[in-house]
Amino acid sequence: MSTLPFQRARGILRYSPEIRPGSHTRRDGGSTYWWLIIDCDAELGRYLRHLYEQAYWHTRPLTSPLWGPHISVIRGEQPADTAGWGWRNGESVEFEFSPLAEETHSYVWHPVRCAAALALREHYGLAREPTPPLHLSIGNGLSTRGEGAAG
Repeated sequence: MSTLPFQRARGILRYSPEIRPGSHTRRDGGSTYWWLIIDCDAELGRYLRHLYEQAYWHTRPLTSPLWGPHISVIRGEQPADTAGWGWRNGESVEFEFSPLAEETHSYVWHPVRCAAALALREHYGLAREPTPPLHLSIGNGLSTRGEGAAG
């Protein structure tokens, strides 16, 4: 069995992403304030969703994630020292992703390797490896299957 090589791409660091303009409040009442994501190119997300849907003969359409294609680096983990929160915001970082999509509970994603993301987690005093591991979120099938849109 051969494995496909990871592909390289770039994204932009974005701290405390808003759910909608001016709001960090999630549907479950939580907040996105202590979140760090890597915004990825919308065209990359469209392309990967297209490949996924094509692999299933267009019987499993996907909806783009609320933030578009992205990598969640920090997911609600407040650092011990919050004074430096936002360091490197807006900077471009390189990452590698597996071309093979994986799926968990209707969420479709690609495994990711990103040294800059792991270094930022360490900078904030968090475990180097997040749980779940770094991944590029490209879409979900929830709203297309009558289970309600994710966000």
